[in-house]
Amino acid sequence: MTRMRRIWSGAEGIGPAPATPGGPEVLFGAFADPALQRIARHGDGFLCVAPPPWAGDLFAKVERFWTAAGRDGRPRMVAQVNVALESDVDETRAAIAAYYAFSDCGKNMVEGMLTTPEQVREAAKHFADLGADELMLYCWGTDPGQVGRLADVVS
Repeated sequence: MTRMRRIWSGAEGIGPAPATPGGPEVLFGAFADPALQRIARHGDGFLCVAPPPWAGDLFAKVERFWTAAGRDGRPRMVAQVNVALESDVDETRAAIAAYYAFSDCGKNMVEGMLTTPEQVREAAKHFADLGADELMLYCWGTDPGQVGRLADVVS
């Protein structure tokens, strides 16, 4: 049982009760080794928001730290990529740039956004090959049709 689940089990009177016995699954994202070690000690898994070329090293580190922490099994590995297909691309690039304007990573976030079906399929394959349990397509687009187009791409 993870530390977070132990904390939840002692939270009597706070509700509603979690749908998952023992509490919700807790995933953390990180890049630095000390934070990746905390994921291995206290979390249920890793939420990777790094681009596919960087993700392999991060996944491997989390798994090594998980084993070193004496944890059974393996951490849940979830990847997340920013996407916008077709009509929303320019609007979405502007939204991402504005959102990350406070930081020095805005340009990288804009450039890293997946905008074609081929890029989405390639990222899905890359993360599957790395052992990701799940890929979240973080859709920045405002067009509700994005969901259907993305479903068609990955089905």
